[in-house]
Amino acid sequence: MDSEITKHSAISATTFRKAALTISMAAIIYIDWDLGLALFAFYSVGPFLIFMAAAACIAILYKFQIIALISRASVPVGVLVAALNTVHMLTLPATDAETAMFSTRLVFAPLGLGILFSYLLPLVDPAEANLKLTPSGTEQLTTVTLTLAALYVVWTLLFQSKLSLADLFDSSAVVISVAVTAICMIYPGNENLSLIEKIARSGLFICIMAAVLGVAFYSSAAAKGLNFIAPAVMLSVLAILYGSFMVFVSTILGGQSSMDAKEGRYFDWHLIESWVFLALMLLAPRTMIEMIQ
Repeated sequence: MDSEITKHSAISATTFRKAALTISMAAIIYIDWDLGLALFAFYSVGPFLIFMAAAACIAILYKFQIIALISRASVPVGVLVAALNTVHMLTLPATDAETAMFSTRLVFAPLGLGILFSYLLPLVDPAEANLKLTPSGTEQLTTVTLTLAALYVVWTLLFQSKLSLADLFDSSAVVISVAVTAICMIYPGNENLSLIEKIARSGLFICIMAAVLGVAFYSSAAAKGLNFIAPAVMLSVLAILYGSFMVFVSTILGGQSSMDAKEGRYFDWHLIESWVFLALMLLAPRTMIEMIQ
């Protein structure tokens, strides 16, 4: 009798969670549509879903919990897509101020999607997943290939950028990324972590370092003149792009294996604040006071 009651309660709880997910997504889509599409704009949701599809394919390949892995990867993908949108926006020909200001919604919207997916998807599968993946060398190569293919599809086919993926290479951003990664590999307290786990943490600290250095470089460049601003902005954005891509790839390879759900949330939060801090300092929308004036 007790087992039947427990089973019935579990079924009811699952039904209510799925209903909550459906209602929440419907409400978010309705509000976003009513406000002119930001979260679900084509260049926000399109790239986001492409990277999520790559993560889902990898989860199927590992015979792993798809929902759990996508949930963990959502915030890194949100930052990654936001950074890609920003680079794309900065490399487009100059437009009028209003058009440029409208485009800045894509600097923030993909991260909003990442946060929503990260918090809402566990409603489908509330069981805390064991992320202790141990992919073979072949599986690791397959993962990197799929994620690079997703990056190519987004940048070349979806954005139809005239720049190649090679043009996303910036020597200064690479130097920052390599230096931070090298330090994380030997940093005290990381001795018991696997290589993939160290790479995940390296990606996070690259993002944090890029945000802080980006504001410092931008402040210095702004004092020198307009010609110095673009390289400083591109450096910091590309460094965060590298860092978030490292976090994304390492996460779906088991880079968050030693983290429980609470630690995973803290990890995501630091990733979120690094991008938001940089974006608000460099590409903030106009305030209400500025609009009134």
